[in-house]
Parts: sequence; structure tokens; C-alpha cells
Amino acid sequence: MTSWLEDQLRDALTADAEQIRPETLRPVELAAPRTRTVAPKRRFAPAVPFAAALAVVVIGTVAAIVAGAAGTTPAVPATSTLAGPRFLLTAGNDGVTVHDARTGKATSRLGLPPTPQGSFREPGGYLLAGAGDGTTFYVAQSVQSRETQVSSTRFYRARVDAQGRPAELVRDVIPEVTGTTASSLAVTDDGTRLAYSLDGKVCGQGKTLRFCPGAQLTVVDLPTGTTRTWTTNAAGQIESLSWAADRRTLGLVVKTEARVLDTTASGTTLAASQAIAPGTEATTATISPDGRSMLIGHGHTIDEYSVPGGRKIRTLVSGDSNARWNLIRYDATGRHLLLGGNVEPLSRLDDGRITPLIRPGTPDPRLLGSPPEIQAAW
Repeated sequence: MTSWLEDQLRDALTADAEQIRPETLRPVELAAPRTRTVAPKRRFAPAVPFAAALAVVVIGTVAAIVAGAAGTTPAVPATSTLAGPRFLLTAGNDGVTVHDARTGKATSRLGLPPTPQGSFREPGGYLLAGAGDGTTFYVAQSVQSRETQVSSTRFYRARVDAQGRPAELVRDVIPEVTGTTASSLAVTDDGTRLAYSLDGKVCGQGKTLRFCPGAQLTVVDLPTGTTRTWTTNAAGQIESLSWAADRRTLGLVVKTEARVLDTTASGTTLAASQAIAPGTEATTATISPDGRSMLIGHGHTIDEYSVPGGRKIRTLVSGDSNARWNLIRYDATGRHLLLGGNVEPLSRLDDGRITPLIRPGTPDPRLLGSPPEIQAAW
């Protein structure tokens, strides 16, 4: 009797499994990472007959297959399905680390010189930029002297090999910059044009207190060393620099407003740049490699807008009410995104799937306000 029941259950399982084909599965939906509650396991008495136990296993297996087909996108897809850049950099107060871009696992550290004595903006005064291929990166570090209260910024180029180990580290790829703290960094996909921004200088006192000349943006042609600078009287920083693949169009955020600048057009101020989605208070933004759209993080969402029209195309990611985005970076192909925020410090987005790479520490940063913004690039 037991043998007959086993055969019947096995045949039923096989028949059910054969009905589940790719065309019967429902398309996945984008789902932001969320905490899952695991129900306690139910215990069974040890005297359960074998046939009944087998029935429980078979029914549970079929139910699991059906539930998996009808569920939403998993928060952590299988790493073997991820493409795009192989490695990425992150920066912290203790230096710069290379990570596997599929798993988030650290593979090596960059052997940067010791941090000069002085004060710096977290994390570690570092800014990171990548060519979007996961192998070539630029690092800037700003440190303010305790004696002179003047900031200086040094720039490095780093390359990693196929194992994620440093293959090259070049210091002073452009001359050291002195004055105020650097606030953003970006490099073109071919590594020929480097953009960086500096905070504005405070001048005067009392009623004459002002920014002079305000925040500055500089683009360096690396093969020739020639530079071009734009200024603004805005009291805010110039942040979220990003290049389109044409190597002339630069995305940026000025005083919480996302803008696009044609770096080949005439002019020396950012008044020549175009605002995208005016009135939207951007915490971060990035231009797509094809230059036709811009992702803007504001509030708990990341929305996509057209360039140059500024029309909202869609909401790409929507987090919970506590979410705040401070990092969005495309890879060179435009098919993969790095995302940074206060809920999930660092994740990646591929074909509608979100994969956490660095998870929040303990205690939960949502209970302590906004943590330091993470620096990452690929």
C-alpha cells in the first residue's frame, strides 16, 4: 500500500511540474528591498507515517513552485545572472576599497598615501568616479589644513585587474588644486575628460557676507592638460556630476536643481546650463549615456525625465517614506545602475531587479537620521 501511494504521488508531482513552463510565468515587477518576516517552523510528531510525510513534502514542493512563479522580483537575484561592470570602488574614512560588483564582496584595497593631517568631509574626504567599465577609476581627496584652514585636493587614477586587484595607481594625474573642498567628480567613458567641482568661497562679513565667486566647475582635457571653468553665484554646492557618452554633455545638480550643460558651448557661468524638471528638489541625479534622459532622486523616489524637454517619463524606483537617495550612477552601457541611499547604503539595479551590495549596519540608520553619503563608482 505504501509503495503504491509513493508511485501515485511521484507521478502527480511529475505531471504538475511539466505544466510549469516559461510562457506560464507572470512577468516580474520591480520591488524595492524590504525586510522579510520568516515564520517559525512547525514541528511534527515523530510518529507520522512515511506516506503522510511524503505527501507533505510533495504538496509543499508544488506550492513552492507555484508561489515562486507568481511572486514579485526577488530582492537579491542569483549573482550568476548579473552582467555589467565586474568591479566597483567604495570610499570610507579608512580608505578606498575594491568590491566585486555582483556580490559586494571586498576584493582588495587601493594603496593610497596616508591621509594628510587636517579635517575633511566624510567619508574620508574622498570623491570617486569611474569610466563605467568597472576597471578604470579616478579618486580625489580633499583635506583642509588645520593651520591655514585652506583645502587642497589631490587626484589619482587607478586600474584593477581581472581579479579585482590594483594594477595601476597614478598620483597627481592633474596638478593639486588648492582653495576650497571638492564636492563632485566625473570622468568620460574613454577616460579623456575629467570634471570636478569646488565649493564656493565665503567673502565679506555682516551684510556683505557672500559667496565669491560661488561654486566652480572645471573640466580638464587629460591628454593635453587644458582646462575650462564655469562659476555660479549659488550658495549651494555643484554635485552629482555625470557625463553622457558624447563626452560634451554634463549632468549636474546646482542648489538642489538638476541641470544639463553643453561643455562645448560658449560662456563661463552655469547660467548657460538647462534646468531639467524645474521646481523638483533633487538630492542626486545622473544623465543617461545616450544623453536623452536624466534620472533624478528626490524624496523617496527616483524619476526619469526627458532631455531636453524635462517631461517626466516614469518613476523608476519608489522606496518607503524614510528613503532618501544620494547616489545614482549608470555604467557605460546604460543598462546597469548603482544606487545609494539612507535605507540601503549601496545597491544595483539590473532589468528591474534590485540587488543590495552593502547593507545597513547596526543600529538602523533610519533611526539616527541621515548617515554620511556613500561614495561609490564603477
